[in-house]
Amino acid sequence: MNDELTTDIVELDALLRSAARAFVYPPTPAMAVAVTARLREPGPSVLGGLAEAVRGWWRRPLPRAAIAAVMTALVVLGAALAIPQSRTALADFFGLSHVRVDEGPSVGPLPPVLSPESFAAPVFLADAQDAIDFPLRFPTSNGARLEPSAVYLQGENISAPAVIFVYEAFDLYQTRAGFFGKGGPDLSLIHEIEFGGQPALWIDEGGHIASFLDEEGRLVVESRRTVARATLLWERDGVTYRLETVLSQEEAIRAAESLR
Repeated sequence: MNDELTTDIVELDALLRSAARAFVYPPTPAMAVAVTARLREPGPSVLGGLAEAVRGWWRRPLPRAAIAAVMTALVVLGAALAIPQSRTALADFFGLSHVRVDEGPSVGPLPPVLSPESFAAPVFLADAQDAIDFPLRFPTSNGARLEPSAVYLQGENISAPAVIFVYEAFDLYQTRAGFFGKGGPDLSLIHEIEFGGQPALWIDEGGHIASFLDEEGRLVVESRRTVARATLLWERDGVTYRLETVLSQEEAIRAAESLR
């Protein structure tokens, strides 16, 4: 994440904390007593009286300091989103729900470039399908399904693993709830695109760091690696797809659109 965005987020966090401290929480009424009393009353006055009690509680004015702090925090957030780099870095919140993108220098040496057999378990196709709760999709050519040369399961010990199909020109990942964490030295490698009317991300070749995260956003052990090839990421029907490839962007999109 770039320094400018980090500063914006830190300032926003400080302002929100300041607003919380300035906010004088009004005393909570004895709701249990009020509800019990109202329930003993017949007719529509029960709801009406209870609603009036709640409205009276929320009519208390907010302190000016709290209002000012909250408004300033919203202005800072708006400024952050107005910066192109910030919009790109925050794309994970607005585009692909299961993809996180972070920029910044890595701590320590870069992880190695690894192929699936180094970090995933080889499985039969039927076993891969049994391990997940959605139908696997395959690239096609002239209407015919292209069979992978190998199939792997990443995160076999978590509830939402990823299935990896290996082909000559690309590796295709499919997962329900796993998150792919991206880290790289330069956000200019990452492009927000779309195809089929849906948002997608294209990462140029040149080296970026990828990690597989479980459905709770926790790093899957030993999944961090460097990816030298270009990568296309998109989502469909609650499934995240990732295609690491030597193909061009246009060719990769055609392969993605052919999935059946």
